[in-house]
Amino acid sequence: MMASRKIFRATATLAIAALALAGCAPTSGPTAEPNPTPVFVTAPLTGVQFAEGTLEATNLSRPSVACKIDNSEAARPQLGLNRTDIVFDEMVEGGLTRLVAVWHSDQPAAVAPVRSIRPMDPDIISPFGGIVCYSGGQWVFMKMMLATNVFNASETSEKDNGTFSRSSDREAPHNVVVDVAKLATAHPELAAPGVQFGFANSLANSTAALTGTSVTDIKVYFPLALAQWVPTADETRFLRIQDGKIHTDAADGKQLSAANVVIMTMQIDRSYLDHKYGNVPKTLMIGTGQAQVCSAGKCVNATWAKASQTAPITLTDSTGNPVLLAPGNTWFELMPTVPEGKLVLTAKPSPSATPK
Repeated sequence: MMASRKIFRATATLAIAALALAGCAPTSGPTAEPNPTPVFVTAPLTGVQFAEGTLEATNLSRPSVACKIDNSEAARPQLGLNRTDIVFDEMVEGGLTRLVAVWHSDQPAAVAPVRSIRPMDPDIISPFGGIVCYSGGQWVFMKMMLATNVFNASETSEKDNGTFSRSSDREAPHNVVVDVAKLATAHPELAAPGVQFGFANSLANSTAALTGTSVTDIKVYFPLALAQWVPTADETRFLRIQDGKIHTDAADGKQLSAANVVIMTMQIDRSYLDHKYGNVPKTLMIGTGQAQVCSAGKCVNATWAKASQTAPITLTDSTGNPVLLAPGNTWFELMPTVPEGKLVLTAKPSPSATPK
């Protein structure tokens, strides 16, 4: 009996030792996969990158929507301008200005006030393709827009689609509101816009940031309008002032701002005459001229060129190399030549040397 107990204890001890050794042996289980390299999608009109698979990246497959937005005093503050990718500030009759605002990477449910088409708009909007929205216009100008590669959405053609509405808190004709998101979603057959401009990979690497002159103020004079831009304290953006008043967005009350401001000197065609409105100026978009490209609180000389109606605007420096914008939204000031237009850049004073 005693011998059998000794045998049992020895066997148990060996079994425990074997289990301990087995616990110390390396396992042959599955190895952890390395983290995949993130993939980004670049917004074609802003140069901003979004992670692939996110809602922001998926939305880039939608067409762009360019709307004619009033810029008269009675129309301000406009709705949705701080969510644009690109805005063009153009001269219209009387020396006032009107806007062509382009929404793509961010498309709100309400923008306003949408107004009528002008003769230069087909040349401005055609490179983006997509959709143009407006509330009528002279038939001669509407025919020019209808003849482009852009889907035309007017207050008349969209009356049963729920994309246009009239706001009760604005007086006509400054009360036309458009649901840009609904308009774009309704046309999945339309392609997204192509890349229009060169973008740096960061604000610090934009052409103006690297080679430009620091400014404290930008004033763009039209005959009866003044567009003013002032850099923020950290020089990451420019803040907009219209006709001496802070220019805000009615959506949130914030001042309009841009990562880039491009001032293009433009020739004006005055051959369009109307019995009611008189001369209707047409900014000549096809051609070439001088420009100032401003990013990161600095401005640099450039040359703009546009070869055809559907060709994008190119911006080059004195050596012919592309001018790279900072990632973000851009405002284009289409300034008429002297004497109607004038540009005043106020250079930032150089810091004075510290006396020894």
